[in-house]
Amino acid sequence: MSLSRSKKIMRNIIIMVFLGAVFILRSGLYLSPLSAHENSERSIHYGPSKVVHMEDFDKGKYILGKYDRWVSCNTVRKELLFFWSFGNNPIGFENDPTEIIDYTIDGFHDDDHYDFKLYGIVNDPRIKKVEIILRDGKVLTQTEFYGDLFLITWRTNDYTSDWGLEEVRGYGEGDSILFRAENEVY
Repeated sequence: MSLSRSKKIMRNIIIMVFLGAVFILRSGLYLSPLSAHENSERSIHYGPSKVVHMEDFDKGKYILGKYDRWVSCNTVRKELLFFWSFGNNPIGFENDPTEIIDYTIDGFHDDDHYDFKLYGIVNDPRIKKVEIILRDGKVLTQTEFYGDLFLITWRTNDYTSDWGLEEVRGYGEGDSILFRAENEVY
């Protein structure tokens, strides 16, 4: 029994769609950044975290979230035009509520530069501004928080074992310093 030309074309299209779906499901590629993030967490039996904030960077997104006592900032990357894949660091750190500001730092090498992120949680409602000072003299500040979370990102061409971080500060009303940590990462 021979199939007509239109039936052969339809059969081939169905086979191509099926093989494409299998490729996507098995390749670690996802159709949305949130789907990549959720599967990243699921792959290590973590979460699901509540997404608090998403921020773009040149080849992907940072996804800031909370899960129980944990704070995380996962990275998902754009791949093959419109697909998304796992990045790094879906777990984060366990919040120590006795700290005024609890934070960590992470980074990765991409092409010819390094992307760094310092993220954390403000445990003291008196904190109105978080500021980091880098060794090159650059000062990065955040005054609008995502609930009680913050995310500060920067890029550099040089890698140093201390991420170029000199100091983290937390300010209260009238720019009074309530928190200060010199190149300490928790």
